[in-house]
Amino acid sequence: MKVLVHSYRRFLAVLAATVMVLSVGIFSAKAQETDRSRELERVEIEAPERRAPARATTPPRTPGDYDQAPESEFQPSEQRRASSEVFSANGIPASTRSLVTDKSQVSIGAASLPAQVQVVNSEDIRQLNVRGDYANLFRTVAGVKAVNYGQGQIGTMVNMRGFKSSAGNEVAIFIDGVPQNYPSFTMNHGASEISWLSAEIVDKIEIIKGPFSSLYGDFALGGVVNIVTKKSDPAPSVSAEGGSFGNFRAFGIFSSDNWVPTPFFSQDYYTTDGYRDNAQLNQWSPFNKVSFPLWGGILSLRYNYFQSEWGAPGYWPIDWVKSGAVKRTDAYNPSDGGRNKTYELVMNYAPPCGERGLYATLYVADFHHLRYAKFLPATGSQFGRQDDRNFWGGRVFYNMVFGDLASLTIGGETRQDSGETQQYYTVDRRRTTTRYDYEMRLSNWAAFIEAQVKPVESVKIVGAVRWDWFSQQFDNLVLPENSGKGNPYIRSPKIGFVFTPVSNFNIFGNIGCGFRSPSYLEVSPYSAGTSTGYNLEPAMVQTYDIGCNATVFGNLYLAADYYHTNMQREIRTVNSNPVIIGDTVREGYELEARYFASDHVSFFGSYAWVDATVTDPSTPGQVLLTDISEHSIKAGVSLQKDFGLYGSVLTDLYYEYFSGPPNYSGSRLIWGPDFDVYNFKLTYSGRGWSSFFTARCKPREYSNDTTWVNTGLLVYDPLPQWDLSGGLSYTFW
Repeated sequence: MKVLVHSYRRFLAVLAATVMVLSVGIFSAKAQETDRSRELERVEIEAPERRAPARATTPPRTPGDYDQAPESEFQPSEQRRASSEVFSANGIPASTRSLVTDKSQVSIGAASLPAQVQVVNSEDIRQLNVRGDYANLFRTVAGVKAVNYGQGQIGTMVNMRGFKSSAGNEVAIFIDGVPQNYPSFTMNHGASEISWLSAEIVDKIEIIKGPFSSLYGDFALGGVVNIVTKKSDPAPSVSAEGGSFGNFRAFGIFSSDNWVPTPFFSQDYYTTDGYRDNAQLNQWSPFNKVSFPLWGGILSLRYNYFQSEWGAPGYWPIDWVKSGAVKRTDAYNPSDGGRNKTYELVMNYAPPCGERGLYATLYVADFHHLRYAKFLPATGSQFGRQDDRNFWGGRVFYNMVFGDLASLTIGGETRQDSGETQQYYTVDRRRTTTRYDYEMRLSNWAAFIEAQVKPVESVKIVGAVRWDWFSQQFDNLVLPENSGKGNPYIRSPKIGFVFTPVSNFNIFGNIGCGFRSPSYLEVSPYSAGTSTGYNLEPAMVQTYDIGCNATVFGNLYLAADYYHTNMQREIRTVNSNPVIIGDTVREGYELEARYFASDHVSFFGSYAWVDATVTDPSTPGQVLLTDISEHSIKAGVSLQKDFGLYGSVLTDLYYEYFSGPPNYSGSRLIWGPDFDVYNFKLTYSGRGWSSFFTARCKPREYSNDTTWVNTGLLVYDPLPQWDLSGGLSYTFW
């Protein structure tokens, strides 16, 4: 009862704060309703088309006449250009397309969902200090903590709304409609590994907070990351960069908006010695995409290949590094490391303009991952984890649009995985004994329907339901009697609303369900004396949101969101193994503001709070969810100066802070250290040439953005306090 009262009081406090923001928004919006402001039916804050690229990519895009296809499978480029022109005509300051405040329009675009949605587009990415790390693409996104483990390419943690998402397994990740989470993956059920993704090939990243979109199913617990790659660049370009610790990267693009078919080919080579011993990495990632008009729509075909080899320096106890017992650059085990190899062949089809029509995605992929790792205690064995699989599938849906009053989207999808996942003990990468070994055949079939209706001009209601059927067949090679087949099923309904009392101001709310399929270790244990669980149903998330966003005075964007989430049968990794810790509850809120002082100066800031607890812990006393930071703060400033024929200079400085997360050793609570990082990027562009300098500072010597407990000790990957880089690029014609 006390917990309920506490939650209720906190909810009332957040609701009161939301009402205050709404009141300010309504008052300010009404104050703007002059003859001049009424011309704007819709407000977005659009990135400046004149902003020069930070690397070798390109000046603003100017698609050919035919290329009116959606930039993603959801949002047509024609609509985005139209909104840009409206803004330019009214002198709205420069910013980012992510700040879309007209949620009331009938649209299948993610930004129109009655949920908290943020978008990082290609212009935003050019301002970031990416350095070849996928996690760096989220540095300015409110409430998102993305972590590269520093142990080679083993996946990236995407922490969102109190979901740790170790290697991405509690957030559904898609690239061009292709799911990137691997069910029953040896590293972690549902983990993803997309190190092949180069920042320069990304057109935009949609971050959907919560499991509200019916287009995404398995692993959409904390939310969805939907990545859309580019169809083209205006001209070919090349770049080279280098930096601290032997970093070197060469990158090239061959593309033109004026060619039909339109090519977008890239080559990416990256190598580094790493800050610590045995932290070397070598990778090569070619990406090839071509788009052309077909059957009244736009068809895109792409093939990408990726291969890499890497070392892993391991984790040290923080106290050992502090005392000088070990050097922070020492490797724990010099034979740790691994290799990856993957390819994807993908087809996307979408209408040429508008949102009415047929959308289709088909894909086939092959994935190979091998990791060798050793952890404390020093007498423990090294182990190898290996995953070899191929998978194929697709998604097809049709969107019917009834003017600006309603839409109906009906579709289905499937994914088929087959392969082998295994873990075995090794000595200096030489295999000794097998811990588990599964041959698997996995199927997921789904159907979904979503309707949007505007009963009045200021109100939009969205309702959706998704049905997912799974077939899981495992041949347990270590314990054959636990082999078998299961057929889980789940229905996940969603409903929400958007209320737009005045222009440029939205109030929204939703109730939705998400889920994850059962893990291979849940249904087919490899230990003798344990029973199978093939009748296990998918673990469900139930969540509700209430929030608002507004554009005030034409240059100030405000957003607030409160959420409450319940989850069944949560899994956490304990001593490198997935463990069901019990049912969990998360509640929290996010606040965000962006201010555009002029076309050349802008600021942003955000604060996120989350309380994540276990309601019925399987281990008594462990009531807090581990590795979840309660507080996060992000802030930054962007400055631009134009020198006419002499080019322009762009400066970006941004900061992240995460409070120390909880961990457990038995019933003993151990808090990790607070973590913060400063990023700086200076870019000069002019006459086809572009150069940049970046600096990253992590001032806390004994801190990392992820820590965990092993053998009763708090361990981490020691990071360099300074990391510098620079580069030069050239864009042809």
